[in-house]
Amino acid sequence: MTKGTQDSASKPAEVPASGNRATPPPGAAAQQAAAGQQPRVVSRPEDVAGLVLMQIDLVNARKDDLTIAIKGLADLTRQLVRAYGENMQTIEQLQSKLNKLGREAKGAAPPSNGKRKPSR
Repeated sequence: MTKGTQDSASKPAEVPASGNRATPPPGAAAQQAAAGQQPRVVSRPEDVAGLVLMQIDLVNARKDDLTIAIKGLADLTRQLVRAYGENMQTIEQLQSKLNKLGREAKGAAPPSNGKRKPSR
């Protein structure tokens, strides 16, 4: 191997110093920016495996949060559909009652004074 080249397999992985990408507490971001932190270099396989497992756990936790949110939205949607259906039934019942009352009112209309209404 020449001096200017390196084998990529022997190059250690670079990871952020925090290890996980969870949201830091308030003020921590300012401290990190002020310190000008450089990513730390991890060269031991155990450290790399630990960091990878932490990232997997973080992704799984986020996935669980999203699953809970989706289930909540689906439940809310079911409730809205049920309420919409009940409201539609009520509206249809009111329309039929209104039509029935309208027909009854036309049938029981008081007699006119003998003059016909002009047709349109």
